Amino acid sequence: MRLPKITVLLVISFSVLFSQTPKGKIFGKITDKTTGEPLVGANVLIEGTTMGAAANFDGEYFIINVPPGRYNLVASMVGYKKVIVKDVAVYVDRTTTVNFQLEPTAIEVEPVIVEAKRAIIEKDKTATSVNIESREIESAPIEGLKQILELTAGIIQNPNGTYSIRGGGAYELNFLINGVEQMTTNTGVPGYSFAWDKSNNSWKYDYNPLAVAQMEIISGGFSAEYGNAQSGVVKVVTKEGGPKLSGEFRFEYRPPGQYHWGPYLYGPETVEWQKWGTLERWKQTYPDSSDEWIYKMWRKWVENHSPNPDGSSNPLGVYDYRKLAYRRFLIGFGGPLGSSPEALRFFISAEYREKPTRIPTIERVQVYQNYTLTLSWNPAPKHKFKLMGLYQYYRGGLFSGSDDIRWAGRDGAWKYVLVTDSPRDEITTTQSFTWTYAINPQSFFELTAYHSRERYVVLVLPVPQRPSYLRDDVWSIPPGPWDEGYRTVYSFTTLYGQDARTDAWSVYGDYTNQVTTRLQLKAGFKLNYWDTYYNAVSSFAANAFISRTGYAEYYKAYPYYIAGYIQSRFEYEGMVANIGVRADGYNFNTEIPYDRFNPFYPALGAEAIGDPRTKHTKAHFRISPRFGISFPIGENTAFRLQYGHFYSMPTFKEALMKTTELGWIAYGNGNLGPKQTISYEFGLQHSYKNTHRIDIVAYYNDRVKQVGTLYVYAPSAGIRRNKRYLTYENNSYGASKGIEITIDKVAPGRWGYRLTYSLSRTTFGYYGPLAIWSDDPNDPRNYQERNQANDFLSYDDRTHTFRALVNYSVEKGGGIEILGVKPFSDFNISLTYTAQSGTPFTYVTSYDEFKDVVNNRRYPLEAKFDLNLTKRIYFGKQSLLLGVRIMNLFNNRWLTPFSSQDDLRDWVERNITPDMLKPGEDPLNPRASYKFNYFTTYRNVPREIYFTIGFGF
Repeated sequence: MRLPKITVLLVISFSVLFSQTPKGKIFGKITDKTTGEPLVGANVLIEGTTMGAAANFDGEYFIINVPPGRYNLVASMVGYKKVIVKDVAVYVDRTTTVNFQLEPTAIEVEPVIVEAKRAIIEKDKTATSVNIESREIESAPIEGLKQILELTAGIIQNPNGTYSIRGGGAYELNFLINGVEQMTTNTGVPGYSFAWDKSNNSWKYDYNPLAVAQMEIISGGFSAEYGNAQSGVVKVVTKEGGPKLSGEFRFEYRPPGQYHWGPYLYGPETVEWQKWGTLERWKQTYPDSSDEWIYKMWRKWVENHSPNPDGSSNPLGVYDYRKLAYRRFLIGFGGPLGSSPEALRFFISAEYREKPTRIPTIERVQVYQNYTLTLSWNPAPKHKFKLMGLYQYYRGGLFSGSDDIRWAGRDGAWKYVLVTDSPRDEITTTQSFTWTYAINPQSFFELTAYHSRERYVVLVLPVPQRPSYLRDDVWSIPPGPWDEGYRTVYSFTTLYGQDARTDAWSVYGDYTNQVTTRLQLKAGFKLNYWDTYYNAVSSFAANAFISRTGYAEYYKAYPYYIAGYIQSRFEYEGMVANIGVRADGYNFNTEIPYDRFNPFYPALGAEAIGDPRTKHTKAHFRISPRFGISFPIGENTAFRLQYGHFYSMPTFKEALMKTTELGWIAYGNGNLGPKQTISYEFGLQHSYKNTHRIDIVAYYNDRVKQVGTLYVYAPSAGIRRNKRYLTYENNSYGASKGIEITIDKVAPGRWGYRLTYSLSRTTFGYYGPLAIWSDDPNDPRNYQERNQANDFLSYDDRTHTFRALVNYSVEKGGGIEILGVKPFSDFNISLTYTAQSGTPFTYVTSYDEFKDVVNNRRYPLEAKFDLNLTKRIYFGKQSLLLGVRIMNLFNNRWLTPFSSQDDLRDWVERNITPDMLKPGEDPLNPRASYKFNYFTTYRNVPREIYFTIGFGF
């Protein structure tokens, strides 16, 4: 009599299959509370939607393809009390188990309402990962999603602003927003990319937090569904519009101030201002010169070394950076379009941020913008379409943008000639289309296509020239000892120029079949195609093929990447297994020199022109086995095993770069093979008193065939580089091993916290020749310079890391009452603490007899506290948000690694840092590091205070 209900639910189940990538699953069993018998045909529905399912003959049900978020789940059956489970959390690519026990009743009664309990043990967790919901993102003391990464065990921010996971490379993280890869194809400094990467190449990771529904960070092995990354995957799921219009607007503000350590860079405490900043000093230095000449020189010197009084930059770019404020505007809102709230929905998010640079730069303020429009349309029961448009913009500098002082701006010697740099503008526009087709209640197919255009622009601009002698009408003082060794104008234009464009097209499809309640099969494919053009110079001339100064780079290529995978997921009471295999292939799809020892050089300056013949690049294919198995033991313990092979393409720079300076000085290797990591992981979860989850994991990542440098001798190579050019080869390797411990308070309550500790060691090495003369293996010259096949401690190794996130939240309507008012209702305070070992360095004293010592010592511990307080005040359905965020609460200082051996020796042996004078040192003629770079002694940002006001509706 109850079986026909299944037919009704078959229609409802089709709507389950429509959601954006990625998604989760709900599974459970419905039984009679009295007898324990399964209730065949009982209905389960996600409240407020048409998503639902019916229990099978074993009483089990499943709802697949559910967008991540929190829902109320309703179970019902004729003759039984309806049960509503509130606040059920669904996570990305995970299974949420919700079991129901229905109580028989002869009459219709009010439903039984229970609160969902978060599972202490994540039984289906087969690799190290963490799921973070929007409420955690909004309450944590962070600026954006990038800082959420830093709170995760094993993830470290590199000095230039990129991220590494468990000792992996800077570009081995696959960051996805609704399945769209956030990729930066041009990473190097224009015209000189073989030597440096730009600062803050991870700026695209800072997506508007008001638009984020959930994110998952996988730092261990990941399933066969994901590829082209060796270290980890970050999946961001954005919000979709709800059945009613709702949203929020926020404004953040940080007052003007100085955000580096030490005195003001243009202040009277600096060496140059003490020597030349007063008229009396000029008279003492030049007693025989006329008063008129002395006064003109002093006045011009002060003008050239001071900001304009109105706050603008002087002709050389000098400005008072302490007077600029931080401003950030965020908005996110969405809802239905049209009369049917289920048919067509939208969500719009926008962010505009102005962040002053820590030290003087040509751009003064870094501008970051992102705007997103998402449309979801259900025209028919079996079909859903989703459109997303994304615009991202960043204006910054080539050497500024990171929180690390070394990548916050130019070396201090450049502070009086900021005009020699040009700002960089990076623009990315993305359009994506997703079609989901429900084949039947157990299976669906999803197809996504997107196009992204990256544009990188650095303009070559004229630079004002200094006069050769002093006149009344000149703007600058002539060269002389008063320059004090600071860089002066020596070029006619800015030093860097770039015009780079990359169009990326991607198509990927996924087929999912929930064969049984215990078995899910999934298969898919992916096609990527790039059309990339790169043209850049690093000189004051427009073309370094002609000029004898500077460098030039140019390339055009059409790389492609293809992949396919098959994956099965088994879910049993005593075992959950993800087993799959992935195939990856790529080709940089361009022409390379026929003879790498004699590449064609189409210009003057080199010793030879070279061989004009070319050949096409090779295609590379690899197969990656992946599996992860979890073994739950009762309700309180589960252990897991993970093993997998992970491949990634070399960067475009490593494969395509072509750099000239009177011949080739750097030439990419278009035939580079894929980089490979073999990952092993063993983890254990345990429930402590049904309130806390303790997760302990041991891992080993074996990195082979990594990309390193190689020098090739060739007649057409640069004559200033000993007639050899730099290229890349798969001649590097490394390994990371470690233990991570996480303690997470899972039980509900006002207090919440997550503590993580990591003990790890990362090593690296190179093998083969440092330089080659020919492809003859018997050529004795190829053995003159060889790499030592030894393992060295990595320069980025952090043996110990500790992260703590502590949160105290008072629910709406809660808290103490004072004179009829509850001042702490909907109040939140969140504190984070981070601590990590300093980076290693090499130091051998004069009396040591060690050889081949690398990274035998370490810089001091780096630690800080961040605090965030928010209070929401309600006015009917509207709300006002007030917040204060304090970064580096106790003003902790992190010592900057030394680039000078003399500075390193002073610190190790005498505890003298660059911001200190040595005993007996002349304060008017000190060493260069004190004079130019005293402010770089500590690399982190001093205390910052941000104020937030928001309006929700």
